[in-house]
Amino acid sequence: MNFDSQSPRARLGYLCLVLAMLLVLTKAVFFAVFLDGDLVSADNDSVMRLLSVRNWLAGQPWFDMVQYGLVPPDGVLMHWSRYIDAILGGMILLLSCFMSVAQAEFWTVTIWPVFLSVVLILVIATGTRRLFGPVAGGFAALMASIWPISQQFYFLPMRIDHHNIQIVLIVIMTLSVMMPRAPLRAGIVAGFCGAFALAIGLETLAYILVLGMILFVRANMRIARDADPLLLGFSLVLFVASVAFWLGQTPPERLTAQVCDQLGLPVVTLTGIAALASVVPMLLLRARTGARLALGLAIIALGCLLAWPLLGPCLAGPYGNLPPEVQEIISGSIIEARPALFYAEHDLLLYLQLVLPVVGGLIVGGAIWWRMPKDNPQDAARRDVIGMLIILGSVGFLASFSQIRLLLMSVPAAPVLVGVVMVVMVQRYLRSRGLGDATVMMVLFILLVQPMLVKGPITQFGLVEKAPPLGILDGACRKIEDLSKINAIPPVVFLSSLNLGPAILLGTHHATVSGPYHRSPDAFANGHLPFLMAEAEMQAYMRQTGATHLMLCRETNYGEGFARELANGASAEWLVPIPIDAGAILVFELAPEQ
Repeated sequence: MNFDSQSPRARLGYLCLVLAMLLVLTKAVFFAVFLDGDLVSADNDSVMRLLSVRNWLAGQPWFDMVQYGLVPPDGVLMHWSRYIDAILGGMILLLSCFMSVAQAEFWTVTIWPVFLSVVLILVIATGTRRLFGPVAGGFAALMASIWPISQQFYFLPMRIDHHNIQIVLIVIMTLSVMMPRAPLRAGIVAGFCGAFALAIGLETLAYILVLGMILFVRANMRIARDADPLLLGFSLVLFVASVAFWLGQTPPERLTAQVCDQLGLPVVTLTGIAALASVVPMLLLRARTGARLALGLAIIALGCLLAWPLLGPCLAGPYGNLPPEVQEIISGSIIEARPALFYAEHDLLLYLQLVLPVVGGLIVGGAIWWRMPKDNPQDAARRDVIGMLIILGSVGFLASFSQIRLLLMSVPAAPVLVGVVMVVMVQRYLRSRGLGDATVMMVLFILLVQPMLVKGPITQFGLVEKAPPLGILDGACRKIEDLSKINAIPPVVFLSSLNLGPAILLGTHHATVSGPYHRSPDAFANGHLPFLMAEAEMQAYMRQTGATHLMLCRETNYGEGFARELANGASAEWLVPIPIDAGAILVFELAPEQ
C-alpha cells in the first residue's frame, strides 16, 4: 500500500481539501445570513453561553458562574468554564472597537465556530497527510466537512457552547501522538490539549482516559521506541495543566467540592494517579517490561482505592443524584442526550448519516489493518496507527449508546480511517481499472464520505417513513422581535417550557424558573411537568414555583395537559391574559389566591 505517492493522483487529495474548505465557508455564509442577527433563535446552550459572556462583560466576577435570572433570587450555578467566556468576550470587546456591541456579538458568534471548523479541517487534513499521504488527507478533510457530527451539529454560526472546541482539542491531541517526530514535545501538546478539554467539560473524559491507557501500555510493553517520552510528556502535563485550569476557574471555597460534571477534585485526582502510574515505573524499572506494567497497574489500583470516596460517587454520572422524574425529562426531552438506539428507532435516516462513517471506517479500516504488511518499520508504524485509531473510534461509537452526542469522541479517528479506506480503494481501482473496483469505490465513498446521499433513494422508494421531529424548540416564539415586545411589561418571573427559558433570559429583561440545566432539578421540572397537568394540578404547581407569569407559544404542541387548551384559546380564573402583540407568544399573569 503506497500512501506516499506524489504522482499526479496526489492532486486528488488537494482537490478534496479545497472542496472541503469551500463547503465549510459556503455553509457558514448561508447560515450567517439565515440567522439575520436573531441570536435567540439558536440552540439553548449557545444562548445561555452568550448570556454568560454578557454577564461577565457587565461585571459579574470571574469565579461567579451563577445565572441569577434562572430560578431567582438564588439563581443556578452553571458547570461551564469561564475560559470560553473569556475568549468570546475578548472577541466582542475587540470587534466593538469598530462596530456596535450588537454587531460585535453577532460577528463573534459567527466567526468563532467557523474559525474552529476551519482549524478542524486543516488539522485533520495535515495530520492525515503526514501519516498516510495527500490523497488520504484530502478524503479525510472532505468527510469531516460533510459529516453532521463534525460540522452542522457543532460548527455552524452561533454554536458557541463548548463541544466544538472540545472536538478540535481531542483531534489535535490524537494526531499529535501518532508517529510523532518529537515524542516529548508531542506528549506535552497532547497533555495540554487534554487538560484544556477537561476544563471546558467532561464529555471527552472517557476518550482521554482510553488514549492515556494506550500510551501507557505501549510504553510499558516497549512497543515503540518513542513511547516513554511520549507518555512522560502527556501524563505529567495532563496532570499539571489540569490542576492549573482547575485552580484558574474554581473559587477557593469550592475547591474541595464533590463535583462530577466539571473539572474538580475527583478528576484532578484521577489525572494525578495516572501521572504517578506512568512516571514511577519508568524511573524505577526502565528496561523490565512486565514488571513495569504490573507496577503501573498496581499504582492505578491502589490510587483509585484510596481515592474511592472521591471517585466512586461519580460513576453514576452527572445525572445520578437527580430525582427519577428529572432524569426521565432529560432522556426524553433533551435531543442530544437521547441514546443512539432511540435515533435508530425513530429517525433511521439521521442515525445512518451519523454512524455510517464511523462503523464503516472501523470495519473496513480493520480489514485494511489485518492485511497490512509488517515487513518494514514504516508499514508497521502505520499499521499501529490504524490499530490505535480503531480503538479510539470505537470509544465514541460505544458511548453513543448512552447519549448520541458522545459520538463526537469519534471525530479524531473516523475521518482519518475514512481517508485511509478511500486511498486504498483509489489505488486498487487505478491498478485494475475494473468495473467491480470502481463500483466498490463509489459505494464506499457514498457510505463513508457522503452518507446523506442514501436519503433520497430510501425515501423515494418508501423504505423508511418520514420521521416526526425529535424535539420541539418553540421555534415560532424564539424570535427577538416578538420577545422584545414582552419588555413592555415590568420585570417579572416567567414559568415557561424548557426551551423558552434561555430565550427569555437573553431576549428580555425578565427572569424564568424554567431551563434545561441539570444543576437545578427544579428548573428542569418546571419547564416540563406543569405543561402535562390538568388545570387544578397546573395551578397548584405554578403557585409553588415562585413564578408570577406564564408564557406559552400558540404554535407549540403541549400534549394533553391544560397548557394545550390555554394555547388554543381557553381561559382560567387564576390566569389573567396580558394583551400584547408578540406574534405567537401568549402571556398570562398569575392571579392572587382567593
